Amino acid sequence: MIFMILCLSGCQKNEPLPQKTESEKSEVVIWTWDETFNVKAAKLAAEEYTKQNPQIEIIVETKEREEILSSIKNSLSAKAYDKLPDIIMLEDYDVQGMLLLYEEEFENLADMTEYNKFSEYKTRLCTMNGKVYGIPFDSGAAALFYRIDLLEQAGFCEKDMQHLTWDRFIEIGMEVYEKTGYAMLTLDPSDFPVMRIIMQSSGRWYVTQDGSRADIAENTALQSAFEIYKRLIETNVARGMNGWNEFISAFQNGEVVCVPSGSWIISNIKEAKEQEGLWRVAQIPVIAESQTAASNVGGSSWFVLKNSQNSEDAARFLVEMFAENDAFLDTLITQTGVIPAVKNPSVYTNYEMEDVFFGGQKVTKFLTSITDEIPIVNYGNKTYEIEVVVESEFQNVLIDGNIDLALERAQMKADALVRESE
Repeated sequence: MIFMILCLSGCQKNEPLPQKTESEKSEVVIWTWDETFNVKAAKLAAEEYTKQNPQIEIIVETKEREEILSSIKNSLSAKAYDKLPDIIMLEDYDVQGMLLLYEEEFENLADMTEYNKFSEYKTRLCTMNGKVYGIPFDSGAAALFYRIDLLEQAGFCEKDMQHLTWDRFIEIGMEVYEKTGYAMLTLDPSDFPVMRIIMQSSGRWYVTQDGSRADIAENTALQSAFEIYKRLIETNVARGMNGWNEFISAFQNGEVVCVPSGSWIISNIKEAKEQEGLWRVAQIPVIAESQTAASNVGGSSWFVLKNSQNSEDAARFLVEMFAENDAFLDTLITQTGVIPAVKNPSVYTNYEMEDVFFGGQKVTKFLTSITDEIPIVNYGNKTYEIEVVVESEFQNVLIDGNIDLALERAQMKADALVRESE
């Protein structure tokens, strides 16, 4: 699938949707995940919006990403529109797959706002057949978040965490583990975000740039990621864990030194309020020194379901609060740590803010500077399905050490998945 790059700067906005009277009060239902981040942002937006629009009630429901996908697919397949929310959040990796299956079920928002303000890669993800269906929310710009106090126990400082290769990161991690017993990071055998960080920083993905076939067997970035993962585990630089809750508790409880992740993780880091001032942020490690230290993991956008009960009110709310209300988005920088997925973040006054939680670093400015350097790749519409295959083959690598054979097997299985979606 080839994504079309749209020039939307000339789009004209629709006239505002008519206000409802008090007797016609309607409910807008939103489904999203992560209480400290997306859910919090949606609730803050609802509170602000209903001050001026009391005839609208906005209900924010917390659901896991997988639950949203399965419930929406089931309802749309059955045409059970009465079971639909009005707005859902989709992770970047899931967008094209959902649009491929159910494009006609989503509201085309292209004429309701100016899309040229958003980062190009986010707009492309929300686009299919010349129409734009989502409002980009957060950038998933990847960075290395780390505890400076734990590193100092092993004799390292902030300077040591700058311009790292993965080789050097592992060397530091081995020494940290030997001296302190702390692992540098966690790795989940059922989830590969670090694998994605490594691949995209090299400009590669599980599929080719045109999306026509899987890119596994000859993917040098994926091969390097396998080798890095294997070394992280074998040297005790990584600590094994399972699931989101274990991942979060590991760094909130001070059990690991680093969190290589998307910018959205900030809200979870800051939940451990007693750790204020102990955290720092740096660029991600890279395979080679000549490589740009920029990548993406996660990130999301908001979508309106066209056949929901109150889709018109939902679209109006979404555009006003998350596309055109810069003052509100500015408050979200401090309230949630969001990195807005826009081309010009300097419109936000909190862009230059020093963050005491991170020792006075200008975290928002740092992370937004990374966004423009992120290599644009085609996520295709089978990221997580292909990743299940890759994860399974990686377990074989830990047994027999044969990376080439594992990637060849994964290529055949992943090609079959890509063909299914054609």
